Amino acid sequence: MKTLADHEIADAIARNELVLDADLQGCKGACYELRMGDVYYDLTEDEKRWSVAPGGDVLIKPGHRVVLITHERLALNDRVFARIVSKGSLFSVGLSAVATYADPGFNGRIGIVTQNISDKYIVLPLLEPIAKVDFTILETASSNPYKGQHGFETKIWPIQKHLQKTREELAGDPRLGEPAPFNASRASETAVETLVSLCRRQIDADRMHGFPVDLPDDAERCGQISRDLVGLMGEIGEFANLIKKVDLAMMRPGYAGSDLVAAEPKLRMELADVQIYLLRLAHLIGADLTETVLEKMRLNDERYAYLRKT
Repeated sequence: MKTLADHEIADAIARNELVLDADLQGCKGACYELRMGDVYYDLTEDEKRWSVAPGGDVLIKPGHRVVLITHERLALNDRVFARIVSKGSLFSVGLSAVATYADPGFNGRIGIVTQNISDKYIVLPLLEPIAKVDFTILETASSNPYKGQHGFETKIWPIQKHLQKTREELAGDPRLGEPAPFNASRASETAVETLVSLCRRQIDADRMHGFPVDLPDDAERCGQISRDLVGLMGEIGEFANLIKKVDLAMMRPGYAGSDLVAAEPKLRMELADVQIYLLRLAHLIGADLTETVLEKMRLNDERYAYLRKT
């Protein structure tokens, strides 16, 4: 077997082999640098497909898993296989490392599954180098080369959901063990950390975008609170409207509406908008929302102690 050097990859590209839609500047060392294409999928948002306009970019939210589709198309014959690894520079900003493989006979764009493990939004411009691919020549042709269309070519991304299970679905499996006991103290600490981080991130983002969060006097602050309340009610209304349509679809046969499961991604987004307005309102009145919520929960525990099951 032989791994190709950069000049050999460039020669193959000139013959319309190995890498199509290529830029010869991407041939480096013993690899070619694959670039970000104009499509990606957000697996955390129900596999939502996003298109990237010319001059645009990919937005990967904190904690989200995405499939990045390459600009280039690989074109491998039955004597070539390829190894693909993500660029180390992307790992350094918070994208999980990726290593994948393309069989002899593969023809299509590569889908790179990665996750933003940082607490920052990651922006990848169109045609940004995202991975390196090297090519190995086999001594003999593969007897069973890759056949069929790649998921991207059929406009879908094939997620093998049958491999994912909930704890309820695995009930009775002795390997699960007992659920970890609930630690109220640690849960409170985690809640504080999470809400503090959310508040800080939202207000910093609002300042960066020029949205009003630092008002000079009570009159302007009160006016902004009123405007944010209108926005909050609007988001609650959108959530309620979605639920109304789901309810109508269940109660009225023939009504063209989605079921609750199908509506959940949109419902989550509306609740997120509600939360953002609550974070803004807390900032505008100088409230420590995390401590206030925890204090209210403690008061509710005392108030409803007589209902507690023993």
